[in-house]
Amino acid sequence: MERDFGSINLKIFFDESGKNQTKPHLMGGLAIPESYYNSPKVLALNELIRKKEIHWTAYGGDSTERKIIWKIILTLLEHQYLLKMNVISYNQSKIEEISKKIKNVYENIADQTIYMKFPERIIYGLLRKYGSHVHLNTQIYIEHDTTYQNKNYDLRNQLFEQLNIQSVYRGEHFTIQESNYYSKQEEVGIESIDILLGMVRTIIRNDSPTSKRIREKNNLVMKLLLNEKFYRFITQIKYFEWSNSPELIEVDFENYVHIFMSSNQTFE
Repeated sequence: MERDFGSINLKIFFDESGKNQTKPHLMGGLAIPESYYNSPKVLALNELIRKKEIHWTAYGGDSTERKIIWKIILTLLEHQYLLKMNVISYNQSKIEEISKKIKNVYENIADQTIYMKFPERIIYGLLRKYGSHVHLNTQIYIEHDTTYQNKNYDLRNQLFEQLNIQSVYRGEHFTIQESNYYSKQEEVGIESIDILLGMVRTIIRNDSPTSKRIREKNNLVMKLLLNEKFYRFITQIKYFEWSNSPELIEVDFENYVHIFMSSNQTFE
């Protein structure tokens, strides 16, 4: 008699960074087993985020904010081997340029390309190839943004429908049980993907410290990179770039990290 699948409950947190800003434009997903996410240490972080709103974009060295960011990241990454993170960097201007050819027959094609294809690829990448002896019962958490909802598409419904179809069509072993929007300061997982994705963008941009905000961001990322668990996690992110090709190009993110470190480290 065939044995039933072993099942695991998984939470995936989705966010983006750099929207409507200069390059790069990033989307990312962070997968955390429910058993770990619901552990007392991780759940206690929710008390921190409810006391103070954290935005990596706005971070400029505030000591209270720095301590909260440090606490969230290092607590969550205490068991960093349990977490997975995928990131896509996409060329927004290229999508808008290509879409002009189709815009007269399909007005929202650029937004739908960005907000229907890339999030699906990110989350599917976190769920595929787990093997035939496990089944993933998955909840998707999306930071609420009005961009994700209009008369033509709704990201939460799109992810719920299309990923369940993908699971059946490709013979994968996961079920999307829920996909929904959550506000800031509700879930530490949402805050974590926001911070981590912002740090990834900081590493890629590797800006010269021409302002206090840039300097403080670079300094905090550098200090975290000296932590072995953070370094191991950030260098093992699955990172992809899309410009104008049929396939996503996987890039070794460790190279970006090493360039950032060599630019921001003082050598004697």
